[in-house]
Amino acid sequence: MKAILEFNLPEDNQEFTVATNGLNFWHVLYDLDQSLRSKTKYAPDDLPEDKYNAYQEIRDELRELMSDHNVNLDMVS
Repeated sequence: MKAILEFNLPEDNQEFTVATNGLNFWHVLYDLDQSLRSKTKYAPDDLPEDKYNAYQEIRDELRELMSDHNVNLDMVS
């Protein structure tokens, strides 16, 4: 099976850039999600509770935004 995307360049340059860099965007989101996960899962005992909660809230917000846009990190493996 093949999928072919066509763009009229230079008019569609922004759409072309987004389409050809999608995996890079995914990697940024994945790395951020994993960083936030590590900061809570392996939090030192002396980490202030408000900082721990902030990490968790940011990760929850990231996942909510992805859900709102019908994407998730499991779409790419």
